[in-house]
Amino acid sequence: MRALLCRRPKKITVLVFLVLFLVWLFITIIEFSFGLTVTTDDLISPMKIVKARELKAFITSAYYYPTSKSLGNNALALVLSINLVKPPTSQLFSPDPTELVIMAKNETSSVQVSTPFLRYISFMSKVKNQKNDRVTPHEVCQIITVFATAQLLPNVKSIHMVGNNGMSEIPFTIPSYSKRDVVVCTSPLFVSEQWQNFLFAVHVYRRFGAHMNLYLISAVTSFYELMKEYEREGYLKIQPWVKVDFPGVSRTIADPHNQIEFRNQAASQTDCLLQFKESARFITFLDLDDVLIPKLAPTYAEEFQKLMEGKNKLAYIFYHKENYDAITTRNSSKFSLKKMFSSLECKHKRETGKIVVDPRNLNYTWIHFPPILPNGLEKYEVTENVITHLKTIIWSDKQDPSSRILIEPPYFDNSSAKIISSRGIMDIEDDLRKMIRKPRIRKIFPDLPSTHYYTDLVVKCYNDRYYRYHYSGRIGEIKCPGPQLCGFHQHPKIKCTHVDATHKPMKTLHPITYYYATNPRFTGDIGCYSH
Repeated sequence: MRALLCRRPKKITVLVFLVLFLVWLFITIIEFSFGLTVTTDDLISPMKIVKARELKAFITSAYYYPTSKSLGNNALALVLSINLVKPPTSQLFSPDPTELVIMAKNETSSVQVSTPFLRYISFMSKVKNQKNDRVTPHEVCQIITVFATAQLLPNVKSIHMVGNNGMSEIPFTIPSYSKRDVVVCTSPLFVSEQWQNFLFAVHVYRRFGAHMNLYLISAVTSFYELMKEYEREGYLKIQPWVKVDFPGVSRTIADPHNQIEFRNQAASQTDCLLQFKESARFITFLDLDDVLIPKLAPTYAEEFQKLMEGKNKLAYIFYHKENYDAITTRNSSKFSLKKMFSSLECKHKRETGKIVVDPRNLNYTWIHFPPILPNGLEKYEVTENVITHLKTIIWSDKQDPSSRILIEPPYFDNSSAKIISSRGIMDIEDDLRKMIRKPRIRKIFPDLPSTHYYTDLVVKCYNDRYYRYHYSGRIGEIKCPGPQLCGFHQHPKIKCTHVDATHKPMKTLHPITYYYATNPRFTGDIGCYSH
């Protein structure tokens, strides 16, 4: 032992001590020369780990499928709104890639599955029947729509989203299994007062064999009451479209008010697709002023079937939109669908259209069409028919329902073809008269709006803040588009019914915290707003 202690240090040991001495000397010189105190933290600061940006996910939809022809049995389908796009000023890095981890339990067992996703591209997991796809194809808005699916257990009783530091239970629903030929998914309405437009659309859909699933944020109260009566009579289903919200979260982290695209429209359309995936033969996605009238067959289902049969496997068919002007009365006692049809005038201007899908072949869609085609599937661009887009609806005092003149509106191509026959128009008019005779509807009709205050605000705002950039090719100047760009100055004499729901703060999970709303309902206490 003494011999070991008396040995000379090796050359390497001497070198280490020499380096340490030089470092100490360098630090001392700096301190004395500049009056600074240099710490070891300062020396290693370039190596500090940058803090991760917090990811927040709002679950707009969670459907559990006991059976599914396309997703597989015991499948979960999620639609999430996530703050995936990093603000330009943020110095925090985004945890990318990350994954969704899901745990499900039934009466006897549990399972935990994960489905990975990337921020910038659509990603298909290598694990069978587990998939997570980004729906929003751009990064103009911070909040991005994401679709995810995974196989769980039979007879699921509870579902949890799992983080590194805990988990959150989430509510889920069973989708519709009631068989329908066609479902029309109507984009979320807000501060809506166009009751004539609604009657035009809902009676056309009824006439040609479609069920209307209408997403609603807010509407003038008398108009809302009218829609509720039509729902009571089986013409449509009104679905409350609740806002994305992250209670207690700073908008510098996640801003669902200013940074979500067109009132979360892509999420609503994907929700509708998933909700009726197992029940509908065909699903289409239309705004309230888009009205598709069959031209190739007596019903929607027959026309869609005719267009799809004999072709390669299609994800969807795409109808273009042709703009029309329409004249209607502002006085509800004089309203006539017959006269509204007769007033249609084609403007010979085409706009981006909408799609019809076979729900077995598609799981999600963006506003106009899916961002990508599923593997092995194709699309078909319809040339045989178009959507009648009621671009401008003029409210007039001159319409006379007693007039016997019936004009079959011309098809856009200047041929002798008509949009709809006189027989079809009269069937629709008769259906309207039948509904107006119902006591509850007859009581509502005198209170329907005779002026369009909020419509004018929205049209001007969208033209000024979005469409003038879009149509002039100045895409780079577009901010996250939607009604949040508009000011909704409340009118003292106009009352609205608005969606409400319960949102609550959630325990922070890593890497993603999950939020959701419960108890969706309509109230007259909020006002006329778009969120």
